[in-house]
Order: sequence, then C-alpha cells, then structure tokens
Amino acid sequence: MEAYSAARDLVAKGDYVFLDANENPYGTWNRYPDPMQRDPKEMLAKIKGVSPDNMVMGNGSDEILDLMYRISCNPGQDNVVSISPSYGMYYTLACLNNVEFREVLLDDGFDFNPDDILGRVDANSKMILICSPNNPTGKSFDPQKILKIAKSFPGLVVVDEAYNDFSETESLIKYLPEYDNIVVVQTFSKAWGLASIRAGVGYMSVELAAMVNKVKMPYNMDGFTQKTIVERLSDPESFKKTVELLVSERDRLMKEFSQLSYIDKIYPSDANFFMFHTSRHDELMAYMIKNGVILRSRNSMAKCQNCIRITVGTPEQNDLVIKLMKAF
Repeated sequence: MEAYSAARDLVAKGDYVFLDANENPYGTWNRYPDPMQRDPKEMLAKIKGVSPDNMVMGNGSDEILDLMYRISCNPGQDNVVSISPSYGMYYTLACLNNVEFREVLLDDGFDFNPDDILGRVDANSKMILICSPNNPTGKSFDPQKILKIAKSFPGLVVVDEAYNDFSETESLIKYLPEYDNIVVVQTFSKAWGLASIRAGVGYMSVELAAMVNKVKMPYNMDGFTQKTIVERLSDPESFKKTVELLVSERDRLMKEFSQLSYIDKIYPSDANFFMFHTSRHDELMAYMIKNGVILRSRNSMAKCQNCIRITVGTPEQNDLVIKLMKAF
C-alpha cells in the first residue's frame, strides 16, 4: 500500500504559510500535528543512541503493539506466542486482530526457558511477545535468553520494556543493529509520569519502522502530547530523581511488608510495583478498599493465586498503606 501523504510532509521544518489542510487559521491548537513527531524523536534519538528513523511513536505503547499485530499477522490464520502470567493487553490485541494467542507458562520462579517458547512456534507464528520487567511479577529477564530466541525465530520478537527505567537490566535497544527482528516498546506512562497523555514509542530497524509508519494513522499523536514530551525530555534531572525516589520507596515498602506475618512471600521486582502472596487475600483486598486504597488482585492469573500487586505511591501514600497493613 501507499502511505497517506500530507503536503507538508514534503517540506522541511520552517516558517511556512500553511494553506494545504483546510485548517481554521485562528486558534492555539488549530494546526494538525507533525505526523512523524520529529521534535520528540530527535530528542529521544540522542538519549537512546539510535536514529529517528528507528522509531515509531504512538497513542500509548498499546497502539505500537496493535500495529505490530497488524503488519505481521493475517487474521484467522497466524498466531503469536507469549508468556504467562504477563500483561493482559497482549491477549486482548490478539482477540481484536483475530489472531491465535499461544501462552507459555512461566516456571515457579516466574522465569522462562527459551526452548519452551520456541517449542510453541510453527509456520504461522509471526511474533513472540515478552514483557521485561514482566507485569505482574516485576521480574526482568536475562537479555541473552531473549537474544537466543531472536536468533532462532524468523518472525518478530517484541520486547515490552514499559518498566525498564526502574531496572538495572540493560535495554535491548542496544542490540537493534545486530537483530533486525527485535522490536523494543517503551512508554512515557510509567517512569516519565505521563500516563494521561498516552504516548509510547517503538524502536526497531529502519526498514520495519518505515513499514509501521506507513500503516499507522497519520496524526496519531496530537500536538499537545508532542510538546509535553519535549518539555519532559528537557528535564532529565527531574526524571532521574523521580525514578530514584520510586525505587527507594519500593524497597521501603517491601521491607515493611516482609515483617507482616500474614504475607507469605514477596516477589523480587525491578519495576515501580511488586507482587506479594497472602492466604488472607480476600479479607485484605476488602479491608483496603474499605479504607480508601485500591490494590490490584492478580488472583485469577496463572500461578498467581492469592497474589496482590501494589504500585509504589508517594511517601505519604506509602505511609498510609504501611499503617493500614499493620492495622489489618
């Protein structure tokens, strides 16, 4: 297919009089946004050490993931392989795109064997999805395991790194020059604190990015969002301090929770959340809701019976949680 083309795609940035898109000439947000998001991409390119041509930006990372389904899978014919338990949106997107979704159960340490994942692949497998650090466990996976999969699998290996900023595990972005089938998806919703504006980015080969950019909606990221991203990226020190605070508060919460007799296990986490197991799951969930605190039950997920996931809040919010947990 040919991509949708706007007249201003053909000119470089500059002070032009735009009379091409039937816009109202009056107002603050009256112009269509840059369809290729050049300003935020140029700033990200310097931070991530890649070219803007390696990027696709979207309305949240969910749009990037949806686009990966759309360019790689034939509805009603192909399949994708992922791990379980993991982020539920992968299954939802498979259903929306009429693609078979195959899950590989993680072991008791919530880790995987690359051979088990490759063992679920067949001729119609077009994509493997891995979330690292994983949700809901917070566990980062060994990059070498993911690279082993990428070496053996001819389709796309999509690594969702939504929580990578909280982890000491390296991002797989550095391996893009060596693996043209790896796609790294990141978001501004977590460490950057911009969940409300919906902004995600996919890093991939130049050839693949060109294909995805052709398929995406031309104005999929509004001008306000692009401006906000540029402003946020311009303050890296604030970002660093926020991440350090959240990691410190996560560790404080985990230490406090470890002293509570009704919590049987706390799972290690490289994210801004952690998961714990308690035999008093139902009572605790009801008690916290009654006292105005919403946690996330993971009880229905594979290998997560009686498990609860808690997001790290502000120090004041965390103080309240500790107080309530002790009272319970």
